[in-house]
Amino acid sequence: MTKILLFIYKILSVIFLPIIIIIIFFRIFQKKEINNRIKERFAFSSVKKPKGNLIWINASSIGEYFATISLIKKIRKIKTKTKILITTNTKTSALLAEKITDKNIIHQFTPQDNPLIIKKFLNYWKPTLVFWMESEFWPIILDETKKYGIEIILLNGRMSEKSFKNWNYFKFFFKEIISNFSLILTMSKFDQKNFKKLGAKNVNFIGNLKFCNELIFFNKKIEEKIQKIIKNRHVWLAASTHRKEEKLIAQIHLKLKKIKKFKNLLTVIVPRNIKRDKEIKNEIKKYTSSVDFFKSTKNLTKKEIIIDNSIGHLEFWYKKIKTVFLGKSFPPIGGQNPIEPAKYGCSIVSGEMSNFKEIQREMVKCNSLFIAKNFIEFYSFIEDSLNKKKYAKKMQINAKNYVKSKSKILDKTILKIKKYIL
Repeated sequence: MTKILLFIYKILSVIFLPIIIIIIFFRIFQKKEINNRIKERFAFSSVKKPKGNLIWINASSIGEYFATISLIKKIRKIKTKTKILITTNTKTSALLAEKITDKNIIHQFTPQDNPLIIKKFLNYWKPTLVFWMESEFWPIILDETKKYGIEIILLNGRMSEKSFKNWNYFKFFFKEIISNFSLILTMSKFDQKNFKKLGAKNVNFIGNLKFCNELIFFNKKIEEKIQKIIKNRHVWLAASTHRKEEKLIAQIHLKLKKIKKFKNLLTVIVPRNIKRDKEIKNEIKKYTSSVDFFKSTKNLTKKEIIIDNSIGHLEFWYKKIKTVFLGKSFPPIGGQNPIEPAKYGCSIVSGEMSNFKEIQREMVKCNSLFIAKNFIEFYSFIEDSLNKKKYAKKMQINAKNYVKSKSKILDKTILKIKKYIL
């Protein structure tokens, strides 16, 4: 039955290919694509394949992409002549990948989930091993890759409650898809449990590779610009915000401004989707006219609220700002990963994190994360952190120590995958 369903899915993917092409052309007009690299999505390479063995790593978007950097360095120490092909699916991750200077590491867009396209892709790149990151399971890509006799390993395997419920309706089909993986390494015990419930074999809990992320480039001009804007002002950061959360941020900002010592307060907003920048600015203007974009050429040193509508600067903000509100959490719709701000020793406030339950539980237990339930709790924590209250300062130390306690995850991962690399 599952084989028949997969066959039907493959036929449909071929039939609907013209529609996919039309959708991608619409994305070009919406500036969601890199025009001269569209062909990569259809397995027409933009670069020549290098000689020698090649490992393919599919990292989907920015978060997964950053999680591969330290891993790649370890792999290249073990197999110095092996070339690495990274594929991602988003424009932002592709723009970040352009900063790679190592000629042995190549970036391309993930090919479409279509039998004709993936066969062309595999015939051209001929990978000797595939690492698949996290939770995007493309049935045709995985099935065709396995047919070529290539081992596929799932790293940082993630199976949220929502995904588990959805896949559970098609458990028989998911079991067939997941059987293509020779090994599954999950980011939490919760994920391991969900994979096993769905019929996955050879599932091991290792931990989240994002604990071992590192800053892959250093832009002195950006850091200097950030420092100039902040100066000696009280400042807090709203990171990876989603729709409706900017209203909360503006209200907290205005309430804090009523306190005499916070009259010169700076609030920085980094939205999850920078395409919402104008929408956010219009929302903020309902509360204050002193708002502008980080990319603006105007003097920003006296602006009250700055919206960073650029790509890849979030870690710079974490480095400079120690009071952080994490988005996608008010109202709670999954939460954002708290690892990065914790790594930089920030005091972090968030709503409930259904996507990062295990990390939330561990961080709350070691007093390195505060979970707020309403406006008053969000506001009170941010005020205390800005006032450098003892407990908030202690949380910053605890957060850094928490991340350090997970530093062996990368080594454990390498031990598990070493036999496949060799």
